[in-house]
Amino acid sequence: MEQKFVLIKILNRLKWIFSKSEVDFEMLKSILTLKLTLDERKSPIHLSDGKEKKVKGLKANLLMLVFVGFFVGMMMTTPFDLYYKITIVASMDLFFMVMYMVSDFSGVLLDVRDKNIIMTKPVNQQTMNAARIIHIVYYMVAMFLALNLMSMVIGTGVYGPKILLAFLIMMIALSFLIVIITTIVYSALLERFSGEKLKDIINIFQIILSITTILAYQVAARIFEFVDLELTINIKWWTYLMPPAWYAGLFKVVVEGTTDTTYIIMAVMGIVVPILAGLILIKWIFPKFESYLMKLQIEDGIFISKNNLSSRIKDILFNVFSKDHTELAFMKFSDSNLSRDRKLKLMIYPNQAISMLFPFIMLFPIIQGSDGILAGIAGLKGSMAYVALYMSTMFFTTNFDFIQYSEKFEAAFIYDSFPIDNKNIIMTGALKAYYFKYVLPGMIVMSAIFIVLCGFESVFGVLVVNVMTILLLGFKINFSRLSLPFSREMIPGGNKNMGATFVYMGICGAVAAVHFFMLKNNPLFNLGITAIVMVLIKVAFLKALKRRIV
Repeated sequence: MEQKFVLIKILNRLKWIFSKSEVDFEMLKSILTLKLTLDERKSPIHLSDGKEKKVKGLKANLLMLVFVGFFVGMMMTTPFDLYYKITIVASMDLFFMVMYMVSDFSGVLLDVRDKNIIMTKPVNQQTMNAARIIHIVYYMVAMFLALNLMSMVIGTGVYGPKILLAFLIMMIALSFLIVIITTIVYSALLERFSGEKLKDIINIFQIILSITTILAYQVAARIFEFVDLELTINIKWWTYLMPPAWYAGLFKVVVEGTTDTTYIIMAVMGIVVPILAGLILIKWIFPKFESYLMKLQIEDGIFISKNNLSSRIKDILFNVFSKDHTELAFMKFSDSNLSRDRKLKLMIYPNQAISMLFPFIMLFPIIQGSDGILAGIAGLKGSMAYVALYMSTMFFTTNFDFIQYSEKFEAAFIYDSFPIDNKNIIMTGALKAYYFKYVLPGMIVMSAIFIVLCGFESVFGVLVVNVMTILLLGFKINFSRLSLPFSREMIPGGNKNMGATFVYMGICGAVAAVHFFMLKNNPLFNLGITAIVMVLIKVAFLKALKRRIV
């Protein structure tokens, strides 16, 4: 059984690594075989035509990462220096993998079921911890490989087979580095906090980690600058703090054989830092990690809805916008689940933060190209820079996919006990609850900021963007094969429908382009478009109510 998994075959060849450790190698293989077997046995997904389809979430994501990697790999065909190419490729790798680590693999890292089940058997703590890390790294390396496949093919044609060795080192080292640093930071949080407060702090940490990764990706591009249309490498002291720069230096040493001290230092850091971080993890963190995890099982109290101003406003909105009492019930049901399902919030919150950050990142080149930041901000007055809000719309729209998942997905059988003929009203109720909880507050904040930046004349254009957001959510519920809310298991690495994500990215981009080139800042034109779109929204939701889902 265990020999059918590639990971087990690889571990058999690396048995010598565990010979001087306290890890029980045979038990380690048994645990990993069990985990990999369970990963393959996922519940089938019910499609809208009543049929069942066994969907391998991870495999679908790997295929989509290969597709994304095709465009990343095009960087290897440019005439720039290898250091520049790999810095961009490694930055993209880091961005995607941290996002997956935060949204998909944190649940695996913080899972307490291992201790409750496996640790009741004759298994020592070192073996259990090793299995946990190797399990995550295995999937991350697979995703790294898919994302870098095209870069490796093109790079081999341009630089020869030595580049494959550099890619292998980078993928393994960066995977371990991401998992190790995340584990160390989680351990610090687990040691200091407990109960519900701990879970809130973890949510906040993941948002900060997501934002930091995005900002680091932007900083990576600042290593280089164009002088008279020629790219020059600009090494600063902070360059040595950036992992993409380390592995770009590694490629310079391994592939091009450079002896420049700067690149050698970076290459050494790319290998030594993950090793040192791993030693810190093994020596000081892991001995207490499992006991820290038990704090996640502490409940400070049951979920009680608060009778504050925001709750009263939400109740008013629910009553006004619900179609009937049945939909109102499911709106409140979905809102409660969105508020208390910790793992679901761990998936939504980081992307929520990204959706409110990306529009400003798009404006950064415009502001940077002006005579100072203040002059750049002043130059936004009267412009259509608010079209960048469609970036928020894109993330808000695709984030709705997550509402299918729940840590209590087994309880979805309750839907069959409801005395309703058309279960699609459950989905429309969930959509409205999601909109009022996540989309509307975020869009209000973002809209207010962009109205200040672009001037009062942008009010009507911003209104169109907000109305388009509702239309796109209605579009998603009509044309996506979404399961009932909170009815699907959270699968490590398989919670994102990358195909649908790219489709909606294209749709949002097309809508933003039409808005920018056709609507301009004409108030009457914008109001006319808003009226038309509101009619389309009504049609979309009426059509959604007529659909039947199983």
